[in-house]
Amino acid sequence: MKGRFIAGFAAVMLAGAMCGCSGAGGNTTQAPETAAQREENTQGGDAARTQDPGAAQEAAGGSQTKVIGVIPKSTLFDFYKMVRQGAEDAAAERGYTINYQGTNSSTDTAAQQNIVEDMDMAGMDGLVISSIDAKAIHDTIGALQVPVVSFDDEMDPAVCCTTVSVNHESASAAGAAYIAEKLPDGGKVAVVSAEAGSDVIQQRDRGFSEELAKHEQFDLVGIYHTEGDREKATNTMQDLLSEHPDLVAVFCCNEGASAGVSKVLKDEGRTDILAVGYDSSEELINNIYDGCLDALISQNPYGLGYNSVAAAIEAIEGRTDFPDVTESPYWLIDQENIHDPEVIQVLDPLGTLNLQ
Repeated sequence: MKGRFIAGFAAVMLAGAMCGCSGAGGNTTQAPETAAQREENTQGGDAARTQDPGAAQEAAGGSQTKVIGVIPKSTLFDFYKMVRQGAEDAAAERGYTINYQGTNSSTDTAAQQNIVEDMDMAGMDGLVISSIDAKAIHDTIGALQVPVVSFDDEMDPAVCCTTVSVNHESASAAGAAYIAEKLPDGGKVAVVSAEAGSDVIQQRDRGFSEELAKHEQFDLVGIYHTEGDREKATNTMQDLLSEHPDLVAVFCCNEGASAGVSKVLKDEGRTDILAVGYDSSEELINNIYDGCLDALISQNPYGLGYNSVAAAIEAIEGRTDFPDVTESPYWLIDQENIHDPEVIQVLDPLGTLNLQ
């Protein structure tokens, strides 16, 4: 069965003057490299992806390699490891390097702002960032004199060239529609969510709840915010099983929530509860195989990192015709399509997990 591929590409074009660039460029979308191509392109170890902006030198002429700062929302999850890999590969292919830094918490706005300021002081030619709080960091980003590309979390187009992101409301709505399809008789459903103050998480909560409300046979018992923390999600799910023993389904809003919930369902042997997660990791893939997680909404994190850095390079080199949002596709993955080649490419673009 072919993979469930769901994507939207509606976007409003933004005047190029807003990102301080001139000229034009091409499409940033590119398929990930094969393992053989990657090995060839990364000969020489980590020289192409050093975090030291002054260490990398171009082979020809000895001039300093241009640096792109890459700041994830946090460094907690496998999701951002794949984002980083895509970012590194996009930079290396074009003779750039990245300075990758992030906080160890997806709620520490002040620490993320400090990283931006430190990178600016150290020197960079462009910035790619997934902001913890786009409003809180708005002025800091607006003061930068380099092109900025946001990813995963939409930022004011007045301070960035474009945002590379899936449509989070649509992606979460697909999770609700999946539950409605699989459980036509309805019942009680819960959302184990992440950071209550995150714009992205609010979009996911809203997309899921609004779609579920279209199916009157379901009762949404609540949206429970756990800061995306695995242990908090575990505790929340244990409480839900006690309070709602007749729960029929649960939707999880990020990798940490998905991991915590699916662990509880596996430990408790609750195969009667349909669970849909968001994001992907080796653990969550194995949970699909084991049946303690029924489906995943995957954003293709490698592609997010690759296309965000590719867009930043195009801005550095003169492109101006960016849309406000460069919409990225998402995939709904379950046991029916997880072995499809195109799905494996999304889950494991580098072939390191040996998925079949």
